[in-house]
Amino acid sequence: MTLAPDYYVDSVLDIPYETLWQQNIRGLIFDIDNTLAHFDRPQTPAKITAMLKRLQKMGFRICLLTNNTRKRLAQFDHLGLDGIANALKPLTGGVRRAMTRMGTQPADTAIIGDQLFADIWAGKNARIMTVLVKPLTEKDFFFVRFKRIFEGWFLRRYFKTP
Repeated sequence: MTLAPDYYVDSVLDIPYETLWQQNIRGLIFDIDNTLAHFDRPQTPAKITAMLKRLQKMGFRICLLTNNTRKRLAQFDHLGLDGIANALKPLTGGVRRAMTRMGTQPADTAIIGDQLFADIWAGKNARIMTVLVKPLTEKDFFFVRFKRIFEGWFLRRYFKTP
């Protein structure tokens, strides 16, 4: 198994959702912290909130999946999306629960997140499509900043970036 994501883009706003739809992806699992919102803020930027609404209108089923707490997940209740906290990514239990809630299977589900060794690894373990986005901010929890050193090394070698 390779940890290389199926897509690697700058932001959730840059993901080719129409292409995913054409590839029969119907369920989208989104990480929260530094993917949809800054890790220390209780809301998504307006453009991202609008994008999530547009995706629902397109027919995508969406579930939020975070390693963070229920309290953190509750800060996004205003989005009206289902969510799972304490997911323990890269383990696949949270991913599988998200697919059950959305009524999707691995073949029609994608996970979108900013961490190679959490979100993408969980997706690869669950055999679903993976989309890696660059983090919204360099600010992050200490242990995540530490992991990013290794993620950067891997991504530079795999994608031949400086």
